[in-house]
Amino acid sequence: MDRIYLNGVELECTIGVWDWEQAIQQKLSADIELATDASIPAEQDDLDKALDYQKVAERIQEIAKSQPYALLETLAEKIAVTILAEFETDYVKLKLDKGAAVKGVRNVGVIIERRA
Repeated sequence: MDRIYLNGVELECTIGVWDWEQAIQQKLSADIELATDASIPAEQDDLDKALDYQKVAERIQEIAKSQPYALLETLAEKIAVTILAEFETDYVKLKLDKGAAVKGVRNVGVIIERRA
């Protein structure tokens, strides 16, 4: 199985468990891998046959902005479920990075994998 990946997708959202976090927008970074069969779009050189990663990026940005979230896990799950439902893939791996959200730690986040 082939994979399409997008690394460093910028997401703006309201996320966090503290009151001050729910009052601001924060930037997250997302890396996403999607299973696909690249042979058909490659053979036909046709975007309509391909998993359109521009649309994937736009969709996950929409999800991040759609509502406030307390947990990264909640946002990650919503993104994964939506991607599996709306795009031609049966596997998604998603890494959400909240940056230096914990004192003394450069990056924190969550990685999930889901299959249809």
